[in-house]
Amino acid sequence: MPRVLLLDERILPDGRRACTWARRVDDRVEICDEGLPESAARATLSVAALDRVMRRYGRALDPAVPLTGDALDLGNGTRLRRLRHHAPVDATGRDYLVWEVDREEPLAAIARSVTAALRYLVLRLHDEDPQKTEG
Repeated sequence: MPRVLLLDERILPDGRRACTWARRVDDRVEICDEGLPESAARATLSVAALDRVMRRYGRALDPAVPLTGDALDLGNGTRLRRLRHHAPVDATGRDYLVWEVDREEPLAAIARSVTAALRYLVLRLHDEDPQKTEG
């Protein structure tokens, strides 16, 4: 499994490409965003915070959709996976984040939405605490 997971990539107003990444740091997950100012570009969240975001935005993944793509093992039977899926109703494939917890059905959400929520948490933590960690 990779040490970092690409969550989303977007084009900034000035035309630059910015990526948002996640990586495991001990029992937590660090979110790093290339599009934010350097001082606010990263924060460490608890796995519980990520779980809450994924449960808020995620919906049960259709069992017919294979769990492919890179996954970040976060310990205790939890994984965050980036999945590229082309549903029959979509003109092109979309990127999803899939939250996997042992003995539970996987939850999937559009990567852009989840990543926006995580970026918001990163910015809030930066505004509230110079240490930039949650929990």
